[in-house]
Amino acid sequence: MTINLSDLPMAPVYPAGEDLRPLLSGDPVFDLRTAFRLHEEGKGRQRAYDYAVRAGELQRAGAPFQQVFSALAAAEESAPESDRSWHADRLDAYTTELGIRGWYRYTNSRGKHRIAQNLLRLRADGDRGRYYSHAAAYMHQPLNYWVVDRDSGRTVYRTFSGGIAQQWIDEKESA
Repeated sequence: MTINLSDLPMAPVYPAGEDLRPLLSGDPVFDLRTAFRLHEEGKGRQRAYDYAVRAGELQRAGAPFQQVFSALAAAEESAPESDRSWHADRLDAYTTELGIRGWYRYTNSRGKHRIAQNLLRLRADGDRGRYYSHAAAYMHQPLNYWVVDRDSGRTVYRTFSGGIAQQWIDEKESA
């Protein structure tokens, strides 16, 4: 069974004029902030919808799974908080069905919801390419060679030698 990404709700309606009139409270600062928040949410909702439509088009055209994944991830990232769960469910269903690995969700330093796409691979590919070695700054000595997991973005092993880090990667990926 293949998930159908063409099933979309109605196109979002941008808030305008009469939609904003009941929000007038008499406090110009509050009303202006509310209007801008609704404006930004409307833009984000439309962007997310456009990316979701693009993902459906790419899937119908037989595009590689990386391109479809990127469109679904962009839809989730650009969706406002209230709509994000719907897009996240679609992305989760797509990745679960195909067994896509090499990505994770996180919040960046500004508090924005992001999806990291490292080395996307299928379940059939195994763990080949899951880890990579990173030479940290000298201030982290003596263990300044780190092994990072592409599936979680976390450091899983630290050592003092790049050769030992590569040996650890080879052992884990061949198991």
